Amino acid sequence: MPAEAPRARRARSFDDVVGQLREAILSGRIRPGDRLPGERHLCESFGVGRPTLREALRSLEATGLIEVRPGKGGGSYAVTPSEATVGDALAALVNLRGASLEDLAEFRVDFEGENAAWAARRADAGDISALEALVAEARAASNNRSGRAALARIDVRWHEALARATKNRLRIGIALGIHDAVLRRHEALVRPAAADEHLATIPDDIAVITAAIALGDAEGARERMRAHVEAWNRRTNGSLEPAN
Repeated sequence: MPAEAPRARRARSFDDVVGQLREAILSGRIRPGDRLPGERHLCESFGVGRPTLREALRSLEATGLIEVRPGKGGGSYAVTPSEATVGDALAALVNLRGASLEDLAEFRVDFEGENAAWAARRADAGDISALEALVAEARAASNNRSGRAALARIDVRWHEALARATKNRLRIGIALGIHDAVLRRHEALVRPAAADEHLATIPDDIAVITAAIALGDAEGARERMRAHVEAWNRRTNGSLEPAN
């Protein structure tokens, strides 16, 4: 059965339609797997034309809140938002709304520290194996001069694997958004000598944190993670200059 259309005010803009449909999906009034009403019904409900409605549906599909199925029995269906949906939204907010590297640095100290603590409490054997594999990859890259440029990306993957070990979907989504934003910003900037110096410390740092997580040492993991992020902040904060 198609989901009932949300009771809407007489919206007249694309943003209104997107906002009201998003709210209906996220609030559970339209549940994952529900088929949205047909275009004619939605147009009448929102007071908009088909071009505006279709643009709104394309936007919701792009953000992962609905999927459009073709053919017989097709239509627009609500889906469960994934962690990546949260991450993409946060990355867009950071990149487009002007959050600075300083803003990210300040937020990450506490956030990453708590991620490490929760991972120490909840990580399973698969999580530990994934973290240890990334530590080994980081060591291999650090021993290869041409591989040093890959260290920042390996570090990002390790932080994301650690977030997944928390088993908290919100933490995973935020981590995906933060690290996407950090990597994009850093790739657009010239790395100072201090940042290159920090890259050399990554393998040992993440190895120590991984060991604490494997032992279930939440406090030790938190303290070591905070030190890891704070060291990065000291070496890079305010010293990055735009690339020519």
